Amino acid sequence: MKITELEDKDNECWQEYVRQASQASFYHALGWREVIKNAFGHRPWYLVAREGAEICGALPMIEMRSAIFGHFLVSLPFFNYGGILAQTPEAEQLLAASAIELAHRQGASHIELRQTFPLSQHPDGWTVSQHKAALTVPLTAGPKLKWEALASRLRGKVRKAERNGAKFEVGGKEELAAFYSLYALNMRDLGTPVYGSAFFEGILDCDEQRADILLVRRAGRAAAGAIAVRRDGRIELPWICQNYSESRFNMNEFLYWKAIEWACDQGAMQLDLGRSTIDAGTYRFKLQWNPDVQTLHWYYWTRSGVALPRLNPDNPKYALAARIWKMLPLSVANRLGPLIVRNIP
Repeated sequence: MKITELEDKDNECWQEYVRQASQASFYHALGWREVIKNAFGHRPWYLVAREGAEICGALPMIEMRSAIFGHFLVSLPFFNYGGILAQTPEAEQLLAASAIELAHRQGASHIELRQTFPLSQHPDGWTVSQHKAALTVPLTAGPKLKWEALASRLRGKVRKAERNGAKFEVGGKEELAAFYSLYALNMRDLGTPVYGSAFFEGILDCDEQRADILLVRRAGRAAAGAIAVRRDGRIELPWICQNYSESRFNMNEFLYWKAIEWACDQGAMQLDLGRSTIDAGTYRFKLQWNPDVQTLHWYYWTRSGVALPRLNPDNPKYALAARIWKMLPLSVANRLGPLIVRNIP
């Protein structure tokens, strides 16, 4: 068995392999590599394990370099999931070892693998964290039973939003400006730099799946929204946002319920509400919708003497920056945000 970097001539073989891999995520497909390259300019490294001419393992990674945040490899940044796919423990081990060799060669300080499942054998030199979970609503019961299973208080919030004029709409690229304005406001209010709109344009244009924009409007203005990506009976909501000034009208609760109802109507079997840090506010909010909870397995390798990365708001190093960011004028935050967030995985 040998490990090589993916060559263009083998792109279709990669695509076929990840299509058939039961544990592959949306993001193992090559179209997402182009989204990241075009929006952020980062260097992709796609490693392939082969037994003879056959692919038996795959590892997509993105190399990120920043004077502020460091130099590292992630599988995959900006998205919920990634990591190693392999048919055998041997292929897993070789891909993990090859990732370390690549990190040494490139001078990277650490590697992060966003696995949705534990590797069959814990690879040498790696640490695993289980601080995040994916929350996925099963839809086979249909919208009527899903509604009846919700807590009466939650149903009351959805009805309150309806009484206050909430309207649910589904659109495409023509709704990007409305979604992006809402998303940018939401990120500023959270103290987080916003992605550039080109990132979302790439997602909506990506051929790997269909993408829709879900919007809740009240009084003609966007109050909550999400981007939904779908493939093979599964719909995922990786980016969800709201205008906090509309919170008293329960626009966010209305969005989540209508997304569940819409996904059922689309014939989806699952609605992935995205990953959350376990016991965080968003995690507890998503639990209201009776999802299945899947603990994620994020594997880390670091160079000797390098601490595990903490590129998140819980890190005191960034807490002050987040508080300051919340006070920026929205126009300033929107100009500076894409320059910063391109280096935050």
